[in-house]
Amino acid sequence: MISNERDNEPNRGFSCLPTGMPLSEEQETEHNLRFIRLLNHYRHDWMNEIQVLFGYVKLKKYDKLADLMEKIKHKVQQESYIAKLGVPDLVVYLLSFQTEVKEVGLDIRLDQEIHLDELPVDTRRINNLMSGVMDAFKENARKYAMDEAHRLILRLEKTPGTLSVTFDYHGQVEAATLGAALERVRSQSVPAEYWETLQWETNQAVVKIALSLNT
Repeated sequence: MISNERDNEPNRGFSCLPTGMPLSEEQETEHNLRFIRLLNHYRHDWMNEIQVLFGYVKLKKYDKLADLMEKIKHKVQQESYIAKLGVPDLVVYLLSFQTEVKEVGLDIRLDQEIHLDELPVDTRRINNLMSGVMDAFKENARKYAMDEAHRLILRLEKTPGTLSVTFDYHGQVEAATLGAALERVRSQSVPAEYWETLQWETNQAVVKIALSLNT
């Protein structure tokens, strides 16, 4: 289990390039390929939804349309919330995780628009914080990929004075390795960043991180 105490050491080890530093040719190519993969995935995903919709209409299964339209409405809303987070690297990471990571099913839950770039927080830290924790869960899932399905529910919430990120992982947990990986991310914590382990069992781990918005 990770420590609940806050570490006030300065940021270090960011994976993001410093502001203004150009991408290398190899990095730019990979960036473009990832973008193309995302476009292809979401194009295919929406084509599937349209085919289901047309199928219900063709078969005159009108009673199923209301539930399908509600599902599509929710999906559009969630994708809109993600796109408006205001941190391009994080947006691409989250969308790529959903499309490229096969070991963990990612369920992102937002109930409002949150513009991270407009909050008094270090967006580089948030990007590295969220991607670091999610990578830790991804690596844990890879150890058991052939045994069971793994799921990660990500909740991002903003209340007056606080930004909270909750990672609710369902699947086999290798406590020592996962705990060490999460501790490495936590060791880069900044002032007013608080970690809390809400649950830590053999088949579920829930970690909540709160960042103060009071400057």
